[in-house]
Amino acid sequence: MPRTVKDPEERRRELLACAMRLFAEEGYDNVSVRAVARAAHVAPGLAYHYFDSKERLFAAAIEDYARRCAEGVCAVLDEPDTPLDERIDRALETGARHGGYPYAEFFHKEGHGALHDRLSLAMCEAVRPHLRRALEADAAERGVAAPDADELAAIMVYGCIGLASGPGMPDERALAAARRYLRALLTAFRSDESLN
Repeated sequence: MPRTVKDPEERRRELLACAMRLFAEEGYDNVSVRAVARAAHVAPGLAYHYFDSKERLFAAAIEDYARRCAEGVCAVLDEPDTPLDERIDRALETGARHGGYPYAEFFHKEGHGALHDRLSLAMCEAVRPHLRRALEADAAERGVAAPDADELAAIMVYGCIGLASGPGMPDERALAAARRYLRALLTAFRSDESLN
């Protein structure tokens, strides 16, 4: 059978997608780098070239999955002609829709709290720079500096982790509370900017 040569980044993404699927279907303990290679139809040596251990493969798979899950939120935050308040509301709604995450059931399964937390933190890290840039752009439009934009982005993003955590979340009450507090933070940030 002839060997298929692919772009290294494309091959890496394929291995990560295959690994995430296997981890979600079979559980961490039942998956090896060799099993991922077999499922991806590549030689084990090639898989080990990209990931020298199951732990690194799993960490990279979660990071990649988190980035893909965060794409919708990031796209909303990156919209240039939409007011920031509206983008934040829509980003919150987008992030709260679990149906858009193919392995949501796996991460919300009982006993997978640590995995869920790891995914949540990785999603926050994926979203944070987009929110920081949106805050900086909003400040620039008003002709002020935004020296604390990164700190505020962290507070806002990490403060929303609880919306995706636990059974029955998010609920409308929690989303309404998050909107209120995010608006209050944004108002405080804008007021503080005017003092500088």
